[in-house]
Amino acid sequence: MPTVEPLTLQQTMLHEIPRGRRQDKGGAEPLYSSAPTPLNPATDRFIREEMLQPAFAFAREIVATDTYGSPVPALVRAALQNPDLLADNSKQIADWMHRKQTNGSSAGVFLAALAKASAGDRFVILKAEHQEGVRLNHETNGENVVFEVEHLTELIMGQNSRVYKIGLFWVDAQDQLVGLMVDKQNGVSFADYFLQQFLGCELKHRAEVQTEEFVKAVTNFINTPGMPEEKRARYATAAVAVLESPSGQLTPSSFISEFMDAEDRDTFSQSLPSQIRSSTFTKDTRLVRSQIGGLKVKTSSGVTITASSEAMQNGTVIVDPTSEDGPRIIVKGEADSYRLSRPPA
Repeated sequence: MPTVEPLTLQQTMLHEIPRGRRQDKGGAEPLYSSAPTPLNPATDRFIREEMLQPAFAFAREIVATDTYGSPVPALVRAALQNPDLLADNSKQIADWMHRKQTNGSSAGVFLAALAKASAGDRFVILKAEHQEGVRLNHETNGENVVFEVEHLTELIMGQNSRVYKIGLFWVDAQDQLVGLMVDKQNGVSFADYFLQQFLGCELKHRAEVQTEEFVKAVTNFINTPGMPEEKRARYATAAVAVLESPSGQLTPSSFISEFMDAEDRDTFSQSLPSQIRSSTFTKDTRLVRSQIGGLKVKTSSGVTITASSEAMQNGTVIVDPTSEDGPRIIVKGEADSYRLSRPPA
């Protein structure tokens, strides 16, 4: 999980975004504020400590790219360089979100803020729902709209309000616009429109995809035609042990050198995707959680055996490829019960 330094909010803009996508004809339009909303200490603390900081536990590291044609990276970078641009640039960012969000997206509050951290300036984007049964009061002076600060607590500070999406940006030492993204509505399966079409970013690290690629490579390799049964069982058991270990890192080259026979190392290494072959990455099993914790062995006789990794390691299930009667699987123990079942998949 990325470490996020405490933030101090400097200027905060609030806009209202209606439900769904912006329509060219008809339909609700966003309501834009024309000036920053001053925050009282209690509101400031609540946004930082109750809405932003807890959400960063789900954050993903991102980096801006020109691939998707989003104006957000340029608007964010400009406001970081010149705070006077926050009001106008935040309107454009809010409008872009309304254009790119899906038709089923909830109405909510769009917050854009300039913030300070010990390492430098930060730009915050947040979308949260309205608390049910309250209204946002605002003052209109000519064409300008300004939200009143005393109504901010009614708008987003209720305990039942939900934070939908968050972006936190800064410029790194290489002059790249980087940051963190939180999509609490979609979790691991983040909304592509939010990351790519709206924020104009890519994930900096895709640990769950790298972990999944490792699992696929191991599975394909041990099921190579002609692979000895003893090796299949040993390599599969080793892979499960590595995935279930307390270590937060996964290094395929270490797995190869520690668990694989010399004659198989080069072949397996070449079967790995190049981006993970010689790298160490965060072990993230969220995409393969249903595939680990045990082993499923399909036999040529039509019997499928599912066993825990512990059963394979302690000898409860034994693969014996040298039996006089031919390769066999030995399961130790007594049957607790019998039940009718459909054929194994």
